[in-house]
Amino acid sequence: MRWPGYRIVVVSVVVVALIAGGVAMAVAGSGSTITPITKVQAAAFAHVVNLSAPDLPGFKLALAGESEHGDAPSGPLPRPVEECDGGPVVNGASRGVASPLFQKESVPIQTILSIVYPMRDRSIASAYIAAADGGRGLGCLQREEVRKRAASGLHGNTEVVALAPPLAGAPVSGVRIWRCLPGSQPCRNRDDRSFTDRLWFAAGPYVVTIFYIAPAQNEAKGPEPLALPIERHLITLLHTRAQAHKL
Repeated sequence: MRWPGYRIVVVSVVVVALIAGGVAMAVAGSGSTITPITKVQAAAFAHVVNLSAPDLPGFKLALAGESEHGDAPSGPLPRPVEECDGGPVVNGASRGVASPLFQKESVPIQTILSIVYPMRDRSIASAYIAAADGGRGLGCLQREEVRKRAASGLHGNTEVVALAPPLAGAPVSGVRIWRCLPGSQPCRNRDDRSFTDRLWFAAGPYVVTIFYIAPAQNEAKGPEPLALPIERHLITLLHTRAQAHKL
């Protein structure tokens, strides 16, 4: 099961996935009269909304939050996906603000963090999510995942699928990315895979996101890919906070 090394793999995967995106959150182009969100405004909103230690009993802090040390290193999607999916393309002027990265204190290892991304305005936030969640957007993400793994010398199947709507009556959506674990090629067994879930929603001019990484045995069983109970609980918590404080 290789659990002693799995924590390192999980932390590396989430950090690499987030840093590799290199996406920014202010819309490219000019001519708009809308005032961009300032770093102070984004940090204040993220401080209220993002996950904190009391939200995650049984988890411990694995990496400090970017909210304390500047902007988070990436946006919700890599730039090649943005350019492919037909939605808004953003630049590097304004990045997201991340919570600390939390990990489960016992096996199987689970890793969770949340990030708030400021967009130029609320219409951009909604359009960004709509484009990414469409069939074209999922296909673009699948191709980018395959490309990144090949560039890193990794092989094996990568699968991108939409999650069933995690919250009834709330515009929250999600996607699951299955990946073979390093050293588990060609990933013949289900237990040789891990998955990353991204759950997100638009809150005014912000995109609020949870990233959850876990091994295969944590997958929620059902006729279609389902968000786990912990994910539904946490995204409900963030959605409630964001609705109370959004612009």
